[in-house]
Amino acid sequence: MQVERYLRTYQPVIYQTFLNSLQKDQLSHAYLLSGSNGAPLLDVAQFFAKSILCDDPSPLACNSCITCLRVDDGNYPDYFIFDGSKATIKKEAVTTIESAFEKKAFENKGIRIYILHLIENMTVEAINSILKFLEEPGQKVYAFLTTNNENSILPTIISRCQVLRLKLIDKRTVIQTAIEEGVEKKDAELLSYFYNDGELIKEILEDQETNAAFFTAKTCFEEVIQVLSEGNFDDAIYHSQSNIVNKIKSKESCRYFINMLVMAFEDMINIQNQKNVFLESYATILENLASKLSHLDESLIELLKCSGVVNANVNIPLLIDHLFYTIVKED
Repeated sequence: MQVERYLRTYQPVIYQTFLNSLQKDQLSHAYLLSGSNGAPLLDVAQFFAKSILCDDPSPLACNSCITCLRVDDGNYPDYFIFDGSKATIKKEAVTTIESAFEKKAFENKGIRIYILHLIENMTVEAINSILKFLEEPGQKVYAFLTTNNENSILPTIISRCQVLRLKLIDKRTVIQTAIEEGVEKKDAELLSYFYNDGELIKEILEDQETNAAFFTAKTCFEEVIQVLSEGNFDDAIYHSQSNIVNKIKSKESCRYFINMLVMAFEDMINIQNQKNVFLESYATILENLASKLSHLDESLIELLKCSGVVNANVNIPLLIDHLFYTIVKED
């Protein structure tokens, strides 16, 4: 993803705010990047971190100097990332940062940086630990925290950070950009829920690990809506228990799968309210489903709840079973 171009085009206020602070040597010791689901929060946090460390900024990270390349390779000892989208961030992560930063910096620049991505996925103990560290950060220590849900963040954390709020790009613009980049329309529509940038969608599909999780989820999603549209809900339950749970094994594929269903149910509600759908490639089958499934609102709420617990230590087969029984439940 070309982060600088993204910032210049879609987030000019954030771009200029950070650039002015960097050039005037008036950086905040901590930034909170806030944005809706799909906003490239981690990419922006990493780019800003590199911009602070870069040997030859132009005006932000050049992405080609030795330091930028080392940061990209995970080979910069004064730089830490903990990703709450992959696993809950525990107190041990904060302890690791604190222990490392108590010592003298490895690099001559003397700058230490850490990123905590999606801090709403931190344990209470980790939150309490980071609060103290944010209050007494140490010299040349910079933090980048990110969140998809600013309302869930403690006011005491927000007050210790400079908040940079990323504006959401219109989803249709994201889809069109991805298609222009060579992404198939179905994939562009489905991934627009997860990534709010068309170029990033193209890059995601080129990543083998993410690609596999996405296409597994897409296959299961298409199977499910097809079985449901045929109207035999007992068959849908059987298909879930005998096929879907055997394919959706990783948290990543489960996250994709559940949120694809979220998109479908949002569109079915739009159909009932005579509004446009985003999943145009699936419009016909969703119109059929919208006339067959009852309590769409209730199912959507349950899907959103389940989406929020995927990263926790949940039993994925049981979670999927629960979803299917909710979806096909009769009035």
